[in-house]
Amino acid sequence: MAGEPTERAHEALGQVRDAVQEAVVQAEQAPEVARREVIRWWPRIVAAMALVAVLVAVPTALVVANLNSRIGANEAAVTALRQQAEQAKPAGDQANRELTQRGQPPVPIPEPGTAPDTDVIVAAATARVLASLPNPRPTAAELGQAVAKYLAANPIQPGQPSPTQLAAAIAGYLATSPPPSGPAGPTGPSGRPGVDGKDGKDGRDGVDGQPGPPPTQEEIKAAFDAYLRDNPNAVCPLGGSLAQVTVLLANGGSADVWSCVVATYGPPTTPPDDTDIPFPN
Repeated sequence: MAGEPTERAHEALGQVRDAVQEAVVQAEQAPEVARREVIRWWPRIVAAMALVAVLVAVPTALVVANLNSRIGANEAAVTALRQQAEQAKPAGDQANRELTQRGQPPVPIPEPGTAPDTDVIVAAATARVLASLPNPRPTAAELGQAVAKYLAANPIQPGQPSPTQLAAAIAGYLATSPPPSGPAGPTGPSGRPGVDGKDGKDGRDGVDGQPGPPPTQEEIKAAFDAYLRDNPNAVCPLGGSLAQVTVLLANGGSADVWSCVVATYGPPTTPPDDTDIPFPN
């Protein structure tokens, strides 16, 4: 009886010793097991990393390409507008020389690069319209016709002045730079002698009154519209009518331009589904 507890103690110590040895063996084998697991899963890990790299790189590349495309389109548009301004400046200077020769103030035209290119183009066009008029005090009707002739002689493209811009620039010039007054006219002839005892002779003609105010922007634009109504082919000789339309630009934006519109079309319609078409029995 006394030996049974001793045997049980030895048995328990043996179980503990075996458990400790098994734990030590597992601890020694753990790095090898981990290495085998890493080798086993390594191809999948590499594939997942490559997939993540592709998912990140492709959208980034598309964004960069789109941004570069828009930057290139904007630079091309700015370059084209600058070329128009550089071509318009000499023509406007020549028109200003003609205005100066007949005693009219020149239209201020800034140098390209020192002001927005559109300002250079509009100012040069204003000088050319005014120089084309023989009368230094044009009426609204004469100005409206001159604007139409200018638009007909110059191709309509983005950057070119619109009828509204020309009307505003011309009205501003006439309001701030009126043409000089002409010399006084000769004295009119004396009236015939009156009958004795009745009316006396007519007096001399009075001094001419001050000229009226120059045409306003609204009057010039209305005269332009009226001229186009009476002469529909003045600006669009191939047909159609001058209208303001919105065009899509290469950089994804839009711009309002004036163009000869021949016809307009509605949005495209979706054809009916084949299943909706009845067939005879």
